[in-house]
Amino acid sequence: MNWHDFWFGAKELPFWAFAVRAFVLYISLIIATRFMRQRQIAILSGHNYLVAAGIVSLAAVRMVNPESSLLAGIAIVFVYAAVNILWSYLDIKFPRQIDRQSIVLIENGQMIKKNLKDAHVTIDNLLGQLRLKEVFNLSEVSLAIIEPTGKINALKKPEMLPVTRKQMNLPLKNVGLPSVLIYDGKIHEDNLKNIGYDREWLDKKIREKGFLQAKDVFLALLESDGTIYTSA
Repeated sequence: MNWHDFWFGAKELPFWAFAVRAFVLYISLIIATRFMRQRQIAILSGHNYLVAAGIVSLAAVRMVNPESSLLAGIAIVFVYAAVNILWSYLDIKFPRQIDRQSIVLIENGQMIKKNLKDAHVTIDNLLGQLRLKEVFNLSEVSLAIIEPTGKINALKKPEMLPVTRKQMNLPLKNVGLPSVLIYDGKIHEDNLKNIGYDREWLDKKIREKGFLQAKDVFLALLESDGTIYTSA
């Protein structure tokens, strides 16, 4: 096999050529995805979905078909990425002209039949999506909106909402992200310093959890409420 066959395809290719072509195409997909940023990963709109589906189909064909051109596949991947970036830019500039809009399905507890038809949402679809939001009765819903992604968000009626700590005049809890102190036996010194503690404090805490030293701990987190979570 020569390099021309590798790049442009041939009736037969050795196994190693398939492996290398798959690796090259995979790296190209990773680079293209990096260019498209987080928007493409989240598939926030219709054209993002089409690009994802198209690139995956293209990659699959190039990986299994020896006669397909690898260079052509790489070129198409980056053309897809460029068009998607352009379309996403236009979507930001002209959102109402480019992408779909959110549609209100339930307002003030009343279902809007016309909007359900416009969004092609059946009652079963609506009820299924609401159950995912832990809403099991339509009588609980004050507002329901279908987003451009196809997901339905719902707001319960005030009388159906859980009582908050503020309403009960209870002290508010601190809300924050947990801080990784130890991962795979290695201490994260920067995180420990950022929260204002030292190694001596950490050693004391892990001994309280039954560990002799940091290397015996797979994961240690300082959670938002001040407790230490450990796992061997």
